[in-house]
Amino acid sequence: MPIYEYICKDCGKVMEIKETLAEKEKGKKHTCPSCGSKNMTQYFGNMQVIASTHLH
Repeated sequence: MPIYEYICKDCGKVMEIKETLAEKEKGKKHTCPSCGSKNMTQYFGNMQVIASTHLH
């Protein structure tokens, strides 16, 4: 199951939420555990890319 990061637009808390793609596409509203707001948006923070290169 994918993990998405969301940020609360009211208090700035960033959280990770596991949800299926179907749940995400339905636009499920999440509640901030810090302030109780439903004013959440997906957060695109740091991204890690792992690649291997074989030079011959």
